[in-house]
Amino acid sequence: MAGEAGRGVSATADLIRREWDRAARIYDGVIAPALADAHRAILARAGEVQGRELLDLGCGTGRVAALAASRGARVTAVDLSPAMVERTRALPVLAGARVAVMDAQELALPDRSFDRVVASFSVMFCPRPDRALAEARRVLRPGGRFAAGVWGFPEECEHAAVSAAAIAAAPLSGAPEVPTGQALADPDMLRALLAGAGFTDVRLERLRFTLRYPSADGLWEAVREIYLDRLDPDRLAEAEAAARVEIARLGLPLRSWARVVSAAA
Repeated sequence: MAGEAGRGVSATADLIRREWDRAARIYDGVIAPALADAHRAILARAGEVQGRELLDLGCGTGRVAALAASRGARVTAVDLSPAMVERTRALPVLAGARVAVMDAQELALPDRSFDRVVASFSVMFCPRPDRALAEARRVLRPGGRFAAGVWGFPEECEHAAVSAAAIAAAPLSGAPEVPTGQALADPDMLRALLAGAGFTDVRLERLRFTLRYPSADGLWEAVREIYLDRLDPDRLAEAEAAARVEIARLGLPLRSWARVVSAAA
């Protein structure tokens, strides 16, 4: 049974990798601008970063890593998606930084090697978030700080409503179960996971962010690229129509609640 469970986690990780590899090409034009305010808020919860060793866990296209480097941090950035890592490596401000493809649940990094670990809307997509949090704790030095963001419950997140509308209109039969952006929305569960990983001084803030997607076209494109493996390819037009109806109902920009985490090693 343990072997079957391991294969299940691996298959889920492969699907997540494919989703974010596809999304990498539109991430900087569509998703990164929407998350800019949240990125700044999460990094602020890590405390002073100048001169500190900082790990960006699930770096995407490197927006938080670049912000930290511009503030004087010595940055290491890792992501499960090779396409995301390629874009992060291309950022001039990260020239010379270590940027690598790596699973947050099994970091190829030494114990106690970082002063700060930040995870901007990444841990919630891990099949085993408990492992990812334990790894973040392992690589932090005593007294180091962990900062992260996770989305709130589906009803708290307008962007989740757009995705849900598309999937409901064109569900793919037998689509694999994968963690959603709301997987760690429950604050009690999140606190328990952080405590189980060994974190102390855990602080959770509930913050509402304005998500400035550039257009309805861009938002639909992001939904399509991320959720393509869960949409019936013969009904993509129906998925798009449903997503656009929901976008029109909500109006841009979207607003979503998140839990912003700060904790000590």
